[in-house]
Amino acid sequence: MGRPERAVPWPGTARAALAEFLREGRARKSLSYADLAQRTSAYSAATLRRAASGRSVPGRQVARAYAMVCGLDVDATDRLWREARREERREQHSADHRSIPKPRMMRDLADLGAGLADVHERGGAPSRRDMERRAKAAGGKLSSSAAQRIVTRQQIPSSREQLVAFLQVCEVPENDHPEWVQAWTRVRRHHAAELSASKLVLDRQEAQVAGSPSGRVTAEQAAQLLSVAGYAAAERYRGYVEPWTVRCQLCTAVKRIRLADLVGGRIKQCTQCHIRAEHAVSEVWAALFEQRGWVEYGMPAAEAELFRHCRVASVERQQSRLHITVEAPSHIFAMAGLQSGAGADAWESLITKAVHERLDTVTEVVYVTYTEQLN
Repeated sequence: MGRPERAVPWPGTARAALAEFLREGRARKSLSYADLAQRTSAYSAATLRRAASGRSVPGRQVARAYAMVCGLDVDATDRLWREARREERREQHSADHRSIPKPRMMRDLADLGAGLADVHERGGAPSRRDMERRAKAAGGKLSSSAAQRIVTRQQIPSSREQLVAFLQVCEVPENDHPEWVQAWTRVRRHHAAELSASKLVLDRQEAQVAGSPSGRVTAEQAAQLLSVAGYAAAERYRGYVEPWTVRCQLCTAVKRIRLADLVGGRIKQCTQCHIRAEHAVSEVWAALFEQRGWVEYGMPAAEAELFRHCRVASVERQQSRLHITVEAPSHIFAMAGLQSGAGADAWESLITKAVHERLDTVTEVVYVTYTEQLN
């Protein structure tokens, strides 16, 4: 029988019930996993061992093959498998659960993507390679890579034929196919309309930015907009909505953006610069209260003691400027005169000087905003 198996984790769960059911069948037959693998011929000993581990839910075909070799009731195996799979799906999607509409109610890509992923689950969650093999045997065409993208909701079927092949390998009754084809057609039409509307908005936005009869942003204008945002081009400009490789002017980190996203405010500050700035501010804040660091900058001890109870809430980098938000307890917020700004000037000057010493890419003023900590 080989080495003893580990105890099934999470007793009382549906996946544990399936694992115990499979293990009991193997024990009655006195089979090793090598024996199981030899008799199923399609699955390795490692795959079959994982199927009965209870740590995850195996594919339905794996569970069925295991059960048939061990003389277990296949219908009972299917029932336990479905319960375990439903349990696993609830866990995986509890954070972003959304109800899946019927095909006749589907309107957008999210609806159709969720529906097809559900079809895959109900069809026994066959592996991508199994799906490709089944489609080919049925005279259809569905590559394993396309199946993977559809199941993970990265795309919808690219053609009616691919959709039908997907439905067939997921065991959707043929009578239901027309309803799915209608849903697919409707979603594609809706998506095309959205793209058309989006293109119209972007065209208007570009014409406004360009301010010229052509309505197109030139390479020179694009470079200027990029520079204002703190980036430099790392390749030639190809168009307002085309991916563009750029480089941060401060830390030289490279990223891919679209000028349309930059103009629309959807490009965030450079991640590397942000991390470096946060680290520098944290160092500054700690240094000010270690070994009376505020004395070096001429801060009175009484004021320093007030600020000791504050904390840095956020750090935002905008080109060569730094915006720091400091959160103060209610009593400090009032005592230090932070609400009026009267007691904050000296402290802001102190932080600015300390940050400049540790972060050479901040060449302009450091802005400090104070907020009241609500208990």
